[in-house]
This record gives sequence, C-alpha cells and structure tokens, in this order.
Amino acid sequence: MKRFSYAAALLLLLLLPLTAVDQESLNPGLYAVMDTSRGEMVFELDFTHTPLTVTSFAGLAEDSITRQARVNQPYFEGLSFYRNIENYAVFSGDPLNNGNGDPGYTIPRERDFTLTAGEPGVLVMTGLPTESNGSGFFITKGQGDAFLDRLYTPFGKIVSGEKVLARLTTEDTLLGVTLIRRGAEAEAFVIDDASFASRYAQARDAELSLLEKTAPETVSVIRSLPEYKKTMSGMFYYTQYEGYGDTPKMGNTVSVHYTGMLTNGTVFDSSVQRNQPFSIKIGTDSVIPGWLEAILSMKTGEVRTIVIPPELAYGEREVGGIIPANSWLVFQIQLLSIE
Repeated sequence: MKRFSYAAALLLLLLLPLTAVDQESLNPGLYAVMDTSRGEMVFELDFTHTPLTVTSFAGLAEDSITRQARVNQPYFEGLSFYRNIENYAVFSGDPLNNGNGDPGYTIPRERDFTLTAGEPGVLVMTGLPTESNGSGFFITKGQGDAFLDRLYTPFGKIVSGEKVLARLTTEDTLLGVTLIRRGAEAEAFVIDDASFASRYAQARDAELSLLEKTAPETVSVIRSLPEYKKTMSGMFYYTQYEGYGDTPKMGNTVSVHYTGMLTNGTVFDSSVQRNQPFSIKIGTDSVIPGWLEAILSMKTGEVRTIVIPPELAYGEREVGGIIPANSWLVFQIQLLSIE
C-alpha cells in the first residue's frame, strides 16, 4: 500500500504544471509570461531591435491595440500548440489554430534583429520573407536552425521554463500571455494604437528603402499611393473606391476593366482603352497569380491599384517584347460584376 501511494504521488508530481522563475529575480527588460497547460515559460522580448514585432505581440497579449480577430476575449487564451516538430519547434499564436490565421493585419518584417533562430528557446514570429503574421509564432527547440533567420523575425528568448518547452506537444494549450516590465526603459516602451502606427510606418519605410536600392521606380509608385497596404504575399495595393456585396469565389465568372503598366508608366495593355471589359472564369481561365489574388479579395464596384512583384507576375520571363524579365507590374482594376 505504501509503495502504491509513493508511486501515485510521484506520478502526480510529474503531471503537475512546472512553475516559472520568481518574477522578482528578472533583470531589467520587457518579458512575456506564457501560461500553458504544461506550466509557465518566460521570454525576454527584444523591444530595442524589433519594436514593431514586440508591439504587435505584446499589444495583443494585453489588449492594448486594435485587432479584428478574437475581439471579445483575451487574444492568446485557449489557443492550441497546433504544430510540434520534435526537437525543432513548436507553433502557436494563430486564432485559427492551423497556421492560416492572423489578427486581421500583417506587419512589415523587421530584419535588424540580434537574436537568432539558430539557438533553442528563441521566440520567432511567423509569416513570409517580406511580411510577418502579427501574432503567430514558433519557439525553437533543440539546436534551432539559423536558416530561419532569412525567413522570419526572432524577437524573444526564453529565460525560464525550458523544461516546459521541451514537453510541449500538440496536446497542449496556451492559457494566456501576460507582460512583466522591469526597469525604466521597459516602463517607457508604450504599447498602444498610436505607438503601433508609428512603429509600423517606420518599419514599412525601412522596407521600402531597402527595396529602393534595386527597384527605385517601383518604390516611387508605391510611395505615390495614399494609404497603401501590403498583402502577405508581397503585393502592394490601394483601394480608390470601396465595393459592395460578396467577393468572388472559385468558379465565378467576373467582368473587369483594367489598365496594366510598367513602373515607368508605360501602358502595355488596357481594356479601358479598348472599351471592352475583360471576363474570366476563376479557377479555369489563366491569369498571373497577383491578378487572381487581387480579384478574389475585391467586391463589385471596387477600384484598386495593385503593384505586383515579379514572382506574382511573369517572373524571369520576358513577355511580348514589352514586359522585361523580373518586372514589377502596376494594374488599375475595377471589378464590374460577379456571376
């Protein structure tokens, strides 16, 4: 009987959540405490080198910035660790719990980070090479992978809870994220809509300054668009007139007017000039990926200017003796009807 009681007590001890380090022992800095079904992990957030990424993540955690997903509940509460690659990384922070969700916005990827995903216990925001998700993240396990630095933004490092991290699987849940501020610099790091907007603008400007070195005409076009936005795929756009109703779906036939230009203003095709709307059946008729992506997000009557990167246009192909290889393209599109 005594042996049974000892074994039961030991098993209970192993199943209990692990507890993070005493918060008072933390050095000056900004910290995120992740409460999970396995216990707590504490990460120091690098708000000096990745201020926008930290603002997005921390602002969602403390409900101090505007979002469009999970608006009536704590953002991270109850999310799953939807993917776990043994000895590599564990993923969470996605409102859809599948890797396809975001807070209703994306952010420019910050590149001047000092952390590296080549080490274990590094908190990294997911996304694509030119755009970050806003909330989705993974935490490196094992030795990490420095190659990931080319694709994503590392923005935090674990300081407590390594054993919790090692035990996390897809059976576990993120119960919530809270912040700890230690020291004057962390206290002075404001996280609200105004600071988010300011840091977003700075990061976007840094992104365009980098692009300007190789594609100055493209950047000139983008900067000329008032209140432009960027898709996760890397396409910039500006909505001149809002549409109404539903967006097209696969199988729909849409009618559009468009004008296609190079970034130097040269028009290479225009249904407007021909005075003949262009119709395509989505999913059947072939168009460049950026064009299709834009159409699928527009509503009837909407007028949009899109700036498409080469990989979403014709890539390395030269087209018709007019469009050079590796060209960014500019389209003005009006969605006339959906059938």
